[in-house]
Amino acid sequence: MLSESRRSLPGRIVLGTLAAGAALSLSACGQLPLLPPALSGDSADESPSPEPTEEESPETEEPTEEPVETEEPPEQVDPEDTDVFTLRVGDCLNEMESNPDETVSEVPKVDCEEPHDFEVYETTDLDGDSTFPGEEEVAGLADEACVDAFEGFVGVEWEESTLEYTTLFPTAEGWEDHNDREALCLVFDPAGQTEGTLDNARF
Repeated sequence: MLSESRRSLPGRIVLGTLAAGAALSLSACGQLPLLPPALSGDSADESPSPEPTEEESPETEEPTEEPVETEEPPEQVDPEDTDVFTLRVGDCLNEMESNPDETVSEVPKVDCEEPHDFEVYETTDLDGDSTFPGEEEVAGLADEACVDAFEGFVGVEWEESTLEYTTLFPTAEGWEDHNDREALCLVFDPAGQTEGTLDNARF
């Protein structure tokens, strides 16, 4: 979390759809293969094998001295914690952790060529006077702006796309005390992480 000396604005609120998208991303890459069932006792009786003595075991089962070389996966760059207020269109990031008050202060920004969860596709200033209109109202304004901007970035309308989006929008404190009106739109694939930009993805 950023210290007060580093940032004067409060965090931003993220819509609940973020958690759903992140969970899908994790489940898509977190499954383990099923192990085969254990052999029955009957099959063990059919082919008994002599029990090795304590002295024979280490000598008869010598470890292989020539391990098979496997190709190492490409090295990935660790995400860089970035102030949420510095995000711009085209920035990519991974799953965000919220503060205890359910706001987001820092985000794990990564190179878009690396596997990532979200990409910023729109930033917009919301209309409103100095009084915070309420979280539901602000969320609705941000949602409308993100739907309107979706086709211009992805290349197809949101209703026809397999991709989804979520938003970051100002808190009441940011709105009233710091004149923060900026909302951010983040596109993501519910099927899991993507590599490269989704600009003009057309799906």
